[in-house]
Amino acid sequence: MNRSTQASLLLLLGGALLWISVFSADFTNYVKPGFRPLLILAGAMLTVLGVAVPAAERRRRRRTALTPAALEEELHMARLLGREPVIPSSAAAHEEHQHEPVRMAWLLAVPVATIFLIAPPALGSYTVQRAEHAPAPPPPSVVDADLPPLKPDGVNDLSIGEFAGRAWSAPASLKGKSVRLTGFAVPSAGGWHLARLRIGCCAADAQTMKVTVKGAPAPAPDSWVRVTGTWIPAARTAVPALAAAQVEPVDAPGAPYE
Repeated sequence: MNRSTQASLLLLLGGALLWISVFSADFTNYVKPGFRPLLILAGAMLTVLGVAVPAAERRRRRRTALTPAALEEELHMARLLGREPVIPSSAAAHEEHQHEPVRMAWLLAVPVATIFLIAPPALGSYTVQRAEHAPAPPPPSVVDADLPPLKPDGVNDLSIGEFAGRAWSAPASLKGKSVRLTGFAVPSAGGWHLARLRIGCCAADAQTMKVTVKGAPAPAPDSWVRVTGTWIPAARTAVPALAAAQVEPVDAPGAPYE
């Protein structure tokens, strides 16, 4: 891979990172919001390197290039000694043997171009359905003593992770309480789930968090809704269930993962 190709790829990658972290919030489709400063720093460093590489290459060529007088002297000496002249290879001659590697190197630009042209969305119902028959995930790290009591009157806004944690580890805290959960709809046999995905670092380690919704028609797959209802007692190993009193559409949040 020649220097020009390296510089172009560094600029493309650095520009892509800056595009999704500075000029938009698309980076939250792939990593946690707390990684934004690191993405900006990485994008800036790659962009600087992309500019510095060709500048350094131009300086190197100027240092190694023979002046006309030096070239004439080398040719004269070669004729006198009966040997081949020693002339530094030009950039064109150097790149002559690199056409195939360069073509292959440009394939690295495909994922970068994808970010600019398509911007893959956050994981959604397809990911949850693929895990439909997987064993239920372990309860979130919720300790009973750390759970604040829910309001006996009014509606309690909970994340799906907290609702599931209470249903698995402290079901008494949910009895008779009205809760409100926000997530995206996932079709299921005989009903539907309200789901969110929890990530520790990036989308590659996403864990499914879902609640079975009863008593309300299924919204369109992947549509974001807010469901108000009450917990339905069940075995602690089962997927938590909610008896819906109200389902209302909402806009997708800026940070789609819990």
